[in-house]
Amino acid sequence: MIPFDIIPRIIAASEWRQIEAGCRQRITALNAFLHDIYHDQAIMKAGIVPASYVYASGCYEPWMMGIELDKPIYSHISGIDLIRDESGRFCVLEDNLRTPSGVSYMLESRNISEILLSDQFSHTSILGVSDYPKRLKSCLASSTSKYDPQIAILTPGRFNSAYYEHAFLAHEMNVPLVHGYDLIVEDSKVYMQGIRGKVQVDIIYRRIDDPYIDPLAFRSDSILGVSGLMSAYRAGNVVIVNAPGTGVADDKSLYPFVPDMIEFYLGEKPLLPNIETYQCRKPDELQYVLDNLDKLVVKETQGSGGYGMLIGPTSTKQEISDYRKRLLANPAGFIVPGGLTRVAMVEGSLVVNSSQGGGIKDTWVIDDSDLAASTKPSVAKKQDNQIDKQSSEAITANHSHYHDPVQPLEAGYENPDNAPMILLLSTANYLVWLGRYSERLYYYDNIIKQLVKGNIKKAQLHHLINHLGFNVDPNQPLKTMKAQMLRDLEQEKIPNIVQSIETNVQEAKGVIGKDTAELYNLIKRLSSAGTYRAATLQLHACNAAMAQEHPIVTCFWQLGRHFEQLERAVFLNEDTVAISLEFKHWINKLPENTRWRELIRLTNQMIKSQQLSDFQLLSKECSTILQQGV
Repeated sequence: MIPFDIIPRIIAASEWRQIEAGCRQRITALNAFLHDIYHDQAIMKAGIVPASYVYASGCYEPWMMGIELDKPIYSHISGIDLIRDESGRFCVLEDNLRTPSGVSYMLESRNISEILLSDQFSHTSILGVSDYPKRLKSCLASSTSKYDPQIAILTPGRFNSAYYEHAFLAHEMNVPLVHGYDLIVEDSKVYMQGIRGKVQVDIIYRRIDDPYIDPLAFRSDSILGVSGLMSAYRAGNVVIVNAPGTGVADDKSLYPFVPDMIEFYLGEKPLLPNIETYQCRKPDELQYVLDNLDKLVVKETQGSGGYGMLIGPTSTKQEISDYRKRLLANPAGFIVPGGLTRVAMVEGSLVVNSSQGGGIKDTWVIDDSDLAASTKPSVAKKQDNQIDKQSSEAITANHSHYHDPVQPLEAGYENPDNAPMILLLSTANYLVWLGRYSERLYYYDNIIKQLVKGNIKKAQLHHLINHLGFNVDPNQPLKTMKAQMLRDLEQEKIPNIVQSIETNVQEAKGVIGKDTAELYNLIKRLSSAGTYRAATLQLHACNAAMAQEHPIVTCFWQLGRHFEQLERAVFLNEDTVAISLEFKHWINKLPENTRWRELIRLTNQMIKSQQLSDFQLLSKECSTILQQGV
């Protein structure tokens, strides 16, 4: 959760055009710099940027030397941090070219503003931002010459602070959200492992830092990346956005040279100036910084996210003293820098990074081209029943969930309606377990109901304890056993199931609707309040929503539900024929001419024998397919 400031930042469109031109100029020069340092190194040979600065950067990647990209762009998505100086002029505070984040906050803050400030939107010409996902997808597709390339977003997972944004963009762009374990490299090509087989990936929008993207090329202990990814990249069979090694251009020790880069590569003067900066590696400037630490802001050259910095005016004498020691130990590692607006939410704080409690506010770029005319008295009043175009678009956007659910589709089809949905094996596995845990919650709720009503006899309790593993002492009196089972259900079993449901919903976010996910979120809230019956009733709403998802999503979820019923029936020595037939019904809906069809044979075999051994064969084959592929 990130704090939101309802008061927007207002920028006139005429001023925004100047900012846009300045950012475009700067990013063009930085891309030229990146291509240069990994090829001819002309700017270093000319003595404009010292080679030692480049090689000393922790983001410089020798792996990138000599790689010829299909299109020589290294940073397709860039984040430029701007501030106003005392005269009101916009200046660049720093550049972010590695894996910039925050655009989902921009889109969500606009959604909130349109709801809370609807009157202002209906009477003000505020430029829209809702088309960003479409623009981003076009930008990614333009990074290769291949027609209709297959795009995927590579995420480190749901524990990453920006995971919401990864899932959000994947959903909005209609592309799969993948983890490192979803991808394999064969013959220097990258493939996703889907329920229908392997699908080649042409463009990877990675949200993982360089050291972790390929354990064979970088950190060998990384479990987030893809083994062999860099070999496929060097072979030109996949585009990585942003390119590895891009971070050297936003190294803070190179920030002072960006104006020189603009003049060197473009022959132009910077449209957006840097702020005055002191390089602590230079003795004279280091001395000035040491003498004025209580008045300056000092940053690590390799730092990000607001970490590792000193804000002199708000720091204690001890903090300044400790920082002085760090600065003297490694002067070259520090520097002093004299769409979305970030804001400090704590009074007196100067740190706006979301990772440290900073918040956001919407930024309104207002069309001021007819400002003079708009100040004149209006002749005609807008009719009460008249809805302008902007209001109509806002209404449509607010009801977008009523349209067909957006799903990641396989590229390369002339008619998108004919393109099959891409469902990753890992996501299918999460859907199966979502169905299983949902069904288990129902069953445990029913046990609680029977315990409370006194409908369970001692023999039935023993049967459940022996076969389903409840933490109950079978040698105790019936009343004690019931109390122990209730405690086990309410304190252990159900909370664990609710947590597992939430985990699987988070992992399947890329293929289930936003409204469905919101319904599941209520289950945890109700369970946390101890209202387990209400949590189970909420599950009925979730099931109704899942039944309306894409048919293949519903299919795997239903497989999980019926597999849970089947397993429980087997363990409790109940009749399995009816459940097996229902399970077989959903197996028949799986992709044809794949290994999934083996499950039909095994299910038929189990229906005939009703033996535990045949169920174990069925369970093992299902797990193997989900792990190894079809």
